[in-house]
Amino acid sequence: MDIKDILQSAERNFLNKEYKNALELYALALSIEPNSIDAQVGAILSDVGLEFNEEAQVLYYYYESKKEESDDPKAMIEQLVVSLEAQSNYTDIFKIIETDELFSEGIEYEDFLSLIEEKENFKEAFEDAIFSTKVIISQKWQFVDFIKKLTENGYYSVALEYLETHAPLYGNDQDILTLYSLLPKGKV
Repeated sequence: MDIKDILQSAERNFLNKEYKNALELYALALSIEPNSIDAQVGAILSDVGLEFNEEAQVLYYYYESKKEESDDPKAMIEQLVVSLEAQSNYTDIFKIIETDELFSEGIEYEDFLSLIEEKENFKEAFEDAIFSTKVIISQKWQFVDFIKKLTENGYYSVALEYLETHAPLYGNDQDILTLYSLLPKGKV
């Protein structure tokens, strides 16, 4: 059997949810060709399938759809698997994939702040960023800062929309709740 036949057999086993057999075949493929990305990812996903059956299948199809356009498809899958395992009590794999896609399609908040400095104008930087990409806010201080900048520049409706969407994630955090006081009554 050559590597191509082994990979096809491993894939068939994987798709039939026979993860243990698939894992053994991917291991055999790796013993022949240790640098095979398909074998490496297949082994990772077969291992995931032992615990997260349906999620492994979704990740496989996601990998197949993205592997040609990804710079490092193995790292992409490893990152998604880490997210899945970290949230083992919350295994909505579609939300994990959506989050991964958002991060790959947006700019980090620090980059957004640099854009503001470069343009020397919040409104222009904000409009450029919002219309061309997404601003990724991953920390509380970034969220607070962003809402303050929005209200300082008259984007009250946008600030309210962000607050209504994201404030519940912070529970009853007083720093977040006081942001509502930045919105002038009657202007939203």
